[in-house]
Amino acid sequence: MPYLRPFFCLMLLAAFCGAALPAAASSPASAFQQGWNRFHELRKDQEKGKYRSHWLEVKRYFKQAYRQDTDGPFAPKSLYYLGRTYQELGKRSYLAKDYRQAITYFQKQLRRFPEHGWSDDAKLYIAKIRLNHLQKRDQAYLDLLSVLHDYPDGDMTDEAKDLLRRMDKEYVEREESPPERKEGSEERPRDSSKLTLREMSKLQDIRHWSSEEYTRVVLDLEEQTQYNDFLLKQNPKQNKPYRLVIDLTKSWIPKNLNSPLQINDGLLQRVRASQFRKSISRVVLDVQDLKDYRVFSLQNPYRVVVDVYASEPEGKKSRKQAAKLPLELKEEDVRSDLVKQLGLGVETVMIDPGHGGKMPGAVVKGILEKDINLRMGKILGKTLEEKGFRVLYTRKKDQHIPLEERTALANSKDVDLFISLHCNAHDNHRVRGLEIYNLNLATSEDAAEVAARENSVSQKKISDLELILTDLMLKSKIRESSNLGRDVLQETVQYGEQFYNLKRCETRQAPFYVLMGAKMPAILVELGYLSNPTERKRLQNYAYLKRLAWGITQGILAYKEEISQQARRR
Repeated sequence: MPYLRPFFCLMLLAAFCGAALPAAASSPASAFQQGWNRFHELRKDQEKGKYRSHWLEVKRYFKQAYRQDTDGPFAPKSLYYLGRTYQELGKRSYLAKDYRQAITYFQKQLRRFPEHGWSDDAKLYIAKIRLNHLQKRDQAYLDLLSVLHDYPDGDMTDEAKDLLRRMDKEYVEREESPPERKEGSEERPRDSSKLTLREMSKLQDIRHWSSEEYTRVVLDLEEQTQYNDFLLKQNPKQNKPYRLVIDLTKSWIPKNLNSPLQINDGLLQRVRASQFRKSISRVVLDVQDLKDYRVFSLQNPYRVVVDVYASEPEGKKSRKQAAKLPLELKEEDVRSDLVKQLGLGVETVMIDPGHGGKMPGAVVKGILEKDINLRMGKILGKTLEEKGFRVLYTRKKDQHIPLEERTALANSKDVDLFISLHCNAHDNHRVRGLEIYNLNLATSEDAAEVAARENSVSQKKISDLELILTDLMLKSKIRESSNLGRDVLQETVQYGEQFYNLKRCETRQAPFYVLMGAKMPAILVELGYLSNPTERKRLQNYAYLKRLAWGITQGILAYKEEISQQARRR
């Protein structure tokens, strides 16, 4: 019959190609099992394993298992094996696109089923692919650290530790090996003791911000230089505290430098600087109470940032918490106070209007990003106060605030949330949309571009920044910030779409200086694109900013309710 011809044609085509589509399995379990059997057969059969079509057939089984029940017990396993299938395919095709597709499936499995027993395996495979096949060493290092941080009891920790040790060893050997000389060259390294002041970097200033549990010290240098940090243990018999030492190579200290700098905040006693060698400046932090510390550098201008964290003995409450405890507590009061003691309460929000002063940010058609950020900050602050929040600002006027100072202010003021406000720009004027970022490695070129612009560095420097992040991110509230960004975007878009046609709104990740080291959930909001005519007009309109502020406020309220519910379930 004529109407049966298409069916027979399809069957004949499949027969000639030798790779018919898999028959529809009766259940996800059946489809997964068939895919699993074929996967392991192909791995053993070197001849059949050469052909791409066989691996794509295996992929279709796992995809079928996942689609039949995207929340069922075989969904995470199917996503995991989709990643494994493309990983094995990449080993045979040598194509980067196959490895990238493997990472995409592994990441989807991690996003949707982070607590699954195979998730640490997925994270480890991502690290191996980036390290061995995509030459993304920085990201691979971070992935390995995440295995240890997110899955400390998993069976992949030993292998992750071994890979980290190997990478550390290779890095040290590479740094310590002498540079290759051209044949016949008599050039020798310059003796650092003979450097002149003009050839060295001047330590221009020492700044700090303090709270009872955190202090940030910033060393401002004239030019980029290398540094080394180490900790000298306390010696009570000699009345010597912990001493955190930072040696700055090829640097010098002017006579007018404010040193020693007395702090005496209960955490740091003082900071002192001296010329340790002719070309080495030594900065010493006398630490009274120490749990941990972090040292990293920032560019444009160059500075070394030192974060010091106080210890928190078990059972000890901070003075702030103790002041909040009444003599008699009802059951609901105890539950409410539990939220605060766990650090889950949201009472104080710090708003950070991006740029300011000599840093205008994006400039399009005479419109300055810094002005819109400040206006939006004040509107959002008022909206939050109307809902009962205490609001602080990094700036309330047109002034320049260094990026490291913004986070330090939030940490030293013990705020609960940090919201940094910005406007975006793009060479393509059609690009538009509200974007909310949290601290992480950039997952796309667009995100890397945004981070490079907001950090005032070239995109090439992003790889250097990612090395800094490998350690810092594990101390930041990455997951909480991601949840906050999700809630804010959802509520803002849901409310805003009643009035405007909002497009391309999404949450993203990127390495932003302004979010680094934040002790609280922190997000960066790109309110829209000044380069897009429609959004440029909207961003100059008070009603539009007010509606965005209302949506962001609703998102913060949703996040507050979410974590309160989590605390009540404890």
